[in-house]
Amino acid sequence: MLKLTAVFGTRPEIIKLAPVILETKRRNINLTIIHTGQHYDEEMSGLIIQNLGIPKPDINLTTNTSDSDIQLGEMISQLGSILRKNKPDMVIAAGDTNSVLACSLACSVNNIPFGHIEAGLRSFDNTMPEERNRKLVDGVSSFLFAPSKRAVINLLHEKIDSDRIFLTGNTIVDAVKIFSKNLKDYDSHYINQIREKIKVDYILCTIHRISNVEIPENLVEIIKAFESLNSIDIVFFAHPRTLKKIQEINCYKRLVSIPNLSVFSSVDYLSILKILSDHKCKLILTDSGGLQEEALILKKPCVTIRPNTERPETVENGVNFLVPAKGEIISEIVKQILADVEIQQIFEKIENPYGEGDSSLKILDIIEQNWQNAAFNQTLTYTKGAYSYSLISIQENIDKEEFEKRYKCKICVIYNNRGDPLDITEKLLEKSTAIVKIIE
Repeated sequence: MLKLTAVFGTRPEIIKLAPVILETKRRNINLTIIHTGQHYDEEMSGLIIQNLGIPKPDINLTTNTSDSDIQLGEMISQLGSILRKNKPDMVIAAGDTNSVLACSLACSVNNIPFGHIEAGLRSFDNTMPEERNRKLVDGVSSFLFAPSKRAVINLLHEKIDSDRIFLTGNTIVDAVKIFSKNLKDYDSHYINQIREKIKVDYILCTIHRISNVEIPENLVEIIKAFESLNSIDIVFFAHPRTLKKIQEINCYKRLVSIPNLSVFSSVDYLSILKILSDHKCKLILTDSGGLQEEALILKKPCVTIRPNTERPETVENGVNFLVPAKGEIISEIVKQILADVEIQQIFEKIENPYGEGDSSLKILDIIEQNWQNAAFNQTLTYTKGAYSYSLISIQENIDKEEFEKRYKCKICVIYNNRGDPLDITEKLLEKSTAIVKIIE
């Protein structure tokens, strides 16, 4: 019988793993849940676990530091000890935090198969700790559960074995689908507070990313944007660290003096789902990764205060807009989108790039069918000692199978003329695209 372990350490990880955990219970899979303690407190983790109806963690680690490198080392050590004792058949985690990185490395050094949920996301910005974590985690994962076609392409582009990659969709779609069913009768003090204070249309805002919070100039610019957006109410869910930094730069009084802005503490997931679903919520202003996805799913335009995103599908579909941390630009883009009467028509035409809400089913199907062969296999010996790659320009429209037969190769990545990797599911290769091939 399959013995599975799920590891999480932050609120977004709990949300994205919740549908998988619920499905393991439905299938009676032997599951152990570990909380790394990365963001453990009753408000950030304890309440949300109860909120989502998933079991409490079987094991809670103790990480008594906020220093990233020390925290990472402690988590690897503690996880390694637990995994050696419990001997799970496979371990899963979702996301790009230190908890996920520690889990993947603990599995790797102990030769325990690891499945990465949300594999293949790339912002191509190595200044982001999350980007470095993603690449490291994907490199040592046994199974890579990709949330979108773009994520699959990113993994293939990095020469990760295609046999380890599975297009499953994003479990956040499952979460929204599952937990939205109970929203009609759901109530909380957060929702009541907003109902009491906000009687008209509003913007929902969250800011927590290091690139915004740790740079005083960026925080000031965001507050300037709030001040300029004086024609619509703003509901600001402020992360504790964000509020602390605003106070440190002596801008808290300035923030709370904005007449159309209401500041709330971190909110439980069901409350935020209900608020996002509210017809009076007209736009999301954020630097969060998860909210970009949830905005698309719930048909809300999103303005993301970042120079890049690992969710490019939202931008390409014309419902997410990247802006720099400049007050004038932020407010101008927000005003333009709020005035766009056709934005909702765009949502109606979008096919969700993150799937239909059955990702957790696919992930567990794959694990149940393949867990006994999940460990890395020894690399086969090639005449040159390893794979050999070549770049070839296609001079004619040609069938993929015919091309591989003609050149005695296997296509692993196709590029357009700009060098962007493309989907290789289509059989016809078009003229003027370049490909990388593997010589067999």
